Amino acid sequence: MSLLLALLLAPPAPIACLERHYGATAVEKDGAHFARLPDGTLLPLDDGRKKSFDDKLDAPDVEDVFSIPYRPGPIRPVTTPDDDPGRIRIPRLFEVAYPPGGLVRIDFLGQKLTVHRKVAPAFARVAARLGRALRADPGLGPFLEHLGGTYNPRKIAGTDRPSAHSYGISIDINVARSHYWRSRARGTPILWRNQIPQAIVDAFEAEGFIWGGRWYHYDTMHFEYRPELLDPACLPHARPVP
Repeated sequence: MSLLLALLLAPPAPIACLERHYGATAVEKDGAHFARLPDGTLLPLDDGRKKSFDDKLDAPDVEDVFSIPYRPGPIRPVTTPDDDPGRIRIPRLFEVAYPPGGLVRIDFLGQKLTVHRKVAPAFARVAARLGRALRADPGLGPFLEHLGGTYNPRKIAGTDRPSAHSYGISIDINVARSHYWRSRARGTPILWRNQIPQAIVDAFEAEGFIWGGRWYHYDTMHFEYRPELLDPACLPHARPVP
């Protein structure tokens, strides 16, 4: 098969991304593209609906998940309303990928945490990076003490949507050293705030975790395992991988 033909037959980048990171299978029916999960669930690439940001949060298709690029690197204030890469999640994708029966206990910088076994190796790699960073800069220590938690089957505050903590793929670091948009004074505008050091963010992002400090609706204690959002080949306009 020629490279050109292979590129023409390759699924759209976001669908191929779910194949690569979540074990989905690309399916095409009547000209429409879907990701079929291992349990048979079909997730449409494009459900044909025109959506507001809130609509995308409540009922996303695969394109919606990738519609806001995640930008790692130097920490920057987020000032564009609803610039929240990663807050758009398809719950069924995570329910199938990370079933509750896969929970394990790990040691993370001397603290016991419950996470999903599929993500435990990534947590271990982050801990190793943070250990090296702590030796170089002990001033990082207070941010990594009294961790806010990992697995917790609950809804996101103020919504009916499941939290990423429900799947054992996320962690909140020291809440006392963090900022959260819902904690601002009632009626005041959202103004991005942060004090989490760059070295901590870098350690998590290097191993496939996104950071809530990259959001307009900031949640700077929060990191969650979302390797698809840190994979350049997953962007909607990326060149398909044959």
